[in-house]
Amino acid sequence: MFRLYAIAVVTVLVVVACDSVPLTSPTGSTITISIDKNVLPLNGQATVRAVVMEVSGTPVHNGTMVTFTHTIGSVNPPEAPTVNGIATSTFLAGTSSGTGIIHAFSGPARTGSGNSSSGGVEVKIGAAAAGSMAVSAVPNSVSQSGGTVTVSALVLDSANNPLPGVSVLFTTSNGTLSSTTALSDSNGIARTTLTTTQTATVTAIAGAAKGDTTVTVSAAPTITITAPDTGSVGVPVAMTVAVNSSPRQVQTLTLDFGDGTSETRSNVTGSVGFSHTYNQARGYTINATAVDVAGNTGVASKAIVIARQQNPTVTLTAPATTTVAVPIAVAFSATSPATGSQIVSAQVTLQDGTVIYSGSNANSFNYKFGGPGTYTLTGTVTDSNGNSASASTTVFVSP
Repeated sequence: MFRLYAIAVVTVLVVVACDSVPLTSPTGSTITISIDKNVLPLNGQATVRAVVMEVSGTPVHNGTMVTFTHTIGSVNPPEAPTVNGIATSTFLAGTSSGTGIIHAFSGPARTGSGNSSSGGVEVKIGAAAAGSMAVSAVPNSVSQSGGTVTVSALVLDSANNPLPGVSVLFTTSNGTLSSTTALSDSNGIARTTLTTTQTATVTAIAGAAKGDTTVTVSAAPTITITAPDTGSVGVPVAMTVAVNSSPRQVQTLTLDFGDGTSETRSNVTGSVGFSHTYNQARGYTINATAVDVAGNTGVASKAIVIARQQNPTVTLTAPATTTVAVPIAVAFSATSPATGSQIVSAQVTLQDGTVIYSGSNANSFNYKFGGPGTYTLTGTVTDSNGNSASASTTVFVSP
């Protein structure tokens, strides 16, 4: 009786010990590992599967434990039982970029060595997964006074898929960046802003991927003022301002006439005509200022001298004496010295207002008096600027 009791106790102990030992693959088994995504963003995850097969080619028993090892990130759970020969776990990328290997083993079956049909799987995380970079700036230029642009870096993996969660390093040759590092968003784009007054090249780097973009300083509009060198008081002066701001449009064009007055035009392209009348005789400086839609400013100047208006000159002569019976020859002429001006009306009258000549210009004519006496002839002309001048002469007429 004593021996039987002892044997029973030993048997119980052996059974308990066997239940505490995990089930692993038998001798001759092979293990193969795979992962559904081997390129991951920071904090990304993927599904890892290990297939364990016995030497006969059949799956190992359900519940056979597989252990996963890793050189980067983590695996949860680190051990998983097989179902139909497959053990499944989740790989967690974590917050560090890099490249790592995941292996699996169960008993004598190990990936990469021992009884395996394949090695481990490689995983690239964050910047290590970046295959290429496309960098752009909006807008791609600043004005002469400087400005701020948004720089975007599109991170792509080796298959040209957008890669989120990647830390991108930004550097610039000129100006200031709002941030020198940024994580790519769900669309794979990392952003920063550049403030500069000079042409600058911004470079973006993520792992082996690198790209750059150049932000330029746009040129100011060029202006040409066409106006006469001289003018007259009270006479309109025609001016033309030609603006070249390609490829941008001029937002405002202001012409300062130099006498305290100015005129502004909006949305200007090409040449614009102006007209201005000066009221005082002296020299003036005409200044034109063009501002394009990017904020660039172009200036130009032109001098003009305004003189007092010169009245027309008139000549009116006739014989000092004549008789009632003889017509006299009256010499009547006039000129207008003002630039661009001409005589537009002329008239000769007697002292009582009688008009003896009328025309659009002063011309000589003959006239016969109706009776004896002393007559005063007055010739008056007006030019196209509205200036007038007169001249007179006296004729004695005998019977």
